[in-house]
Amino acid sequence: MGGIKIQEDLCLVCNACTAVCPTEAIEIAPFKTCILCMNCVKACPTGALYESNGAISYNPSKCIKCGDCAEACPTKIKKVDDRYPYSKGHCILCKRCVDTCPIEIISIPGVVEKPKKEVKIPNEPIVVTDDCVGCEICIPVCPVEAIKIENGKAVVDKDKCIYCSICAQTCPWNAIYVSGRIPKKRRKEILKFEVDESKCIGCTVCVEICPGDMIKYNREKNIVEVPKACPACKLCAKACPVDAITLEVKFESAHPITEEGLVIIEEDYDILEKCAKVCPTDAIVVDKKTKTVKMCIVCGACTVACPSGALKLGKINHGGKEYNRIEYSPYLCIKCGNCVKVCPMKTLKLTKGKIPLKGYCVMCLLCLSCAEAEKKKVLELR
Repeated sequence: MGGIKIQEDLCLVCNACTAVCPTEAIEIAPFKTCILCMNCVKACPTGALYESNGAISYNPSKCIKCGDCAEACPTKIKKVDDRYPYSKGHCILCKRCVDTCPIEIISIPGVVEKPKKEVKIPNEPIVVTDDCVGCEICIPVCPVEAIKIENGKAVVDKDKCIYCSICAQTCPWNAIYVSGRIPKKRRKEILKFEVDESKCIGCTVCVEICPGDMIKYNREKNIVEVPKACPACKLCAKACPVDAITLEVKFESAHPITEEGLVIIEEDYDILEKCAKVCPTDAIVVDKKTKTVKMCIVCGACTVACPSGALKLGKINHGGKEYNRIEYSPYLCIKCGNCVKVCPMKTLKLTKGKIPLKGYCVMCLLCLSCAEAEKKKVLELR
């Protein structure tokens, strides 16, 4: 059959499929799915895993948590832990992932076939397509305030835009494209998505406005029910006339517009903390409590906002290739804080030391040398 297939290039990284999968057979960004190869069934020494009508069934009473199934899994989605039921990551063909995907890009060959979607990517510096739902999520993340809503659709001021692509990475519905590329979406975590039953009046305004048809109306209780995860455009919360819906979202750091430059390829917080310590400008910020990493992506927003010319976008050559870098002249800095306000990564900060500003990347690559010394590939220069 081939198991679960996802059209990865169009995925919204909303995690709706992972939220509904009862066996944790899907992981998003990086993508891992059960392909129903039956290797885990063959490897199981006790018969706890067995094939049933093309699906994989599991009897936890027979599981000895040996981990042989995880070792045999070619996609490494299979896992064994101490949480009941112990063995996870196998597809039971419940089809919930297919049903919940808001843009219908998940198939299970031989069971549910969804036609591959073809997307014509506009070959322009920046384009907002008709898929825009006017949710305004892109507005606060734009570091140079270049986006506004007109007639229910996002409009970009191209005179202000620095083409950092953060709007495209954050857009819940893939409606913004920069430099003719499908954006690499920022991963996000829904911290809270709930309906206050004491407030909900069952008007179904949220049901009607949801672009993905993911909110359902429960006629028996006369309330609406929200999904565990979704693209999180927040249109439902904004439209609710009685403020009964709460939706809180946490985004991971943005990416450079291309895969070129200095890129974090694995968020190993211990190693990245050591890299951050050797950075002369504090351009890497690691928070071990929240498990987050912020790094200057050399987007140039700070240089646009700087009124005194203290910050400029420069170039540097590494290995025969030219890269952008941030150049800073402390004697020109008037400590106005404009750069700090527009920094999308929130790495910039004013200090009281000899160098009044910290948090910008000069591409010295000391962090990369540190990572290589630790023999752990967490950073890469592409």
